[in-house]
Amino acid sequence: MSSRSLFTSIDRYILRQVLTPMFITLGVAALLLILERMLKLFDFVVNQGGPVEVVFRMLANLTPHYMGLALPVGLLLGVLVAFRKISLSSEYDAITSAGTSLSQLVRPLLFLAAFLAVVNTVLVGWVQPYSQYAYRGLVFDLRSGALGASIRVGEFVEIGDDITLMIEESRNQGAELAGIFLERRSAGGSITVTAERGGFFATDDDQTILLRLFNGVLIDLNESQNKPRVLNFERQDLTIKLPAREVFRDRGGQELELTLPELFTEMDNPLNSLDERAAFRGNFHWRLMHTFSFFILPFLAIPMGITNKRTGRGSGIVIGLSLLVVYNELMEAMETAVKTGSSPYFTIWALFLAFAFISFLLFRIVAFKVGGEPLAYIDAAVSAVSGPIKRLGKRIMGIGEQT
Repeated sequence: MSSRSLFTSIDRYILRQVLTPMFITLGVAALLLILERMLKLFDFVVNQGGPVEVVFRMLANLTPHYMGLALPVGLLLGVLVAFRKISLSSEYDAITSAGTSLSQLVRPLLFLAAFLAVVNTVLVGWVQPYSQYAYRGLVFDLRSGALGASIRVGEFVEIGDDITLMIEESRNQGAELAGIFLERRSAGGSITVTAERGGFFATDDDQTILLRLFNGVLIDLNESQNKPRVLNFERQDLTIKLPAREVFRDRGGQELELTLPELFTEMDNPLNSLDERAAFRGNFHWRLMHTFSFFILPFLAIPMGITNKRTGRGSGIVIGLSLLVVYNELMEAMETAVKTGSSPYFTIWALFLAFAFISFLLFRIVAFKVGGEPLAYIDAAVSAVSGPIKRLGKRIMGIGEQT
């Protein structure tokens, strides 16, 4: 069946109106989250002495996580902004007057929600566990020095247990070094080397590197010799044994690193402790609810977007985003409750049903009640609460001015 027979012209128009703000929201939200994280990662990598390019590898592994956060926001704002636009421009009145009900306008949005739900399932079910493991592997490698420590100019750096190195100048991202001081200690003495320039080179052994020095002086201090030996050289090669490093653990053992099928298996595995099974169960149900929530978001976004064109209220964007943020925070709280032994059906799924009930109730008001406008009721409730507070504030200010 072709897309033109699957969707009417109105359906395609609604989708076009939704997709543009949705993609803009996805891009902006993901970019803001990545930029905020980038600053922390740069600080972490620099403090660990790792290469700067690893920051971008870490961000690439965090991107699936941020996309999972941005997808619901993108769908909500895409639908909300689209229906706000068509209601303010009287297009909504024209569409409904032509015989198309609001329930019919939801149909293409549910197809879009289903597509995003599939994308989200792949993200949280398979992509995020592997990217989370890769990210933690990079953090481990940074802390263990497996990615290579950057030599800080003008500072003494310990390479292993018996070598101290200091570089006065570094060029070409560390490929060319100048003003080199090195001290290698042993049980019977030490070797001190100064060189005009040099550089590190790889060897066949990944646990050994070669330091090639040019135009320098080598001083050999040995207890068996009466006086130090001094050697002037034009080129000198020194092999440096890298400290042994640990191997990062295998993927798994933590709920965030398990795929959906693995979570389903492990949450009832008797070999796991009760706390581990509860953590796996909570995260499994959280991922399912996160996916099913996409089918609810259009029913929340439409009543938050449709507004009276005479008043042009913009409170729907704030209220809709606030409801989604509160829902996400409560989702995490319900997952924590399951980890402590609560039933997922009385916590996670009860929250899902409450969120669905509120969304469907707001949608029913605007779809089936003549002149129904949920924002009007919400604004009236806000005014009822804020009105007395404002009047009390004015009275207090008035008393203060009189005194």
